[in-house]
Amino acid sequence: MAREGITATGIARICHCSPSSVIRIIDEAVELKSRVARLPENLCLDEFRSVNSTMSFICCDAEVSHDIVAILENRSTKTIREHFMNRYTNLERAAVKSVVVDLNAQYIKFIKALFPNARIIIDRFHIVHWAMQG
Repeated sequence: MAREGITATGIARICHCSPSSVIRIIDEAVELKSRVARLPENLCLDEFRSVNSTMSFICCDAEVSHDIVAILENRSTKTIREHFMNRYTNLERAAVKSVVVDLNAQYIKFIKALFPNARIIIDRFHIVHWAMQG
C-alpha cells in the first residue's frame, strides 16, 4: 500500500492499527544501502519534512528510474559532504554530469566541491514559482 502512495495514516485505518505500527513495519522491511554501486550521471538533491517536522535530505537519480541514492537524517552541509566524500571516490563523483536542485543556495555552494564536472540545473518548478512572485 505504501508503494501505491497511501499514507501511513490511511494504511493504519485500512489495517486497523496505529500509524506508528505501519511506519515501524515499513522501516523493518526497507533496508537502505549506505551507498549505491555507481553514482548516476544526473542527480536530484532536495529536502523533505521528516520525523518530528525536521528537514531531511534526499538524493535520487534524475533519470527515468528516480532511484534513491541517499536519504540523510538532516540537510546540513557537513552531513551531506561527509556522506559523499566518505562513500565515493573523487573519480566516481567526477563522473556526475549534472545536479538538479531547487533555489537552495546551500546546495549550490558545495556541489562543485563534491561533483566537480557537474552542471548545476535549477528545477523548472522553482524557476516558475520564483518568477510568479515578482
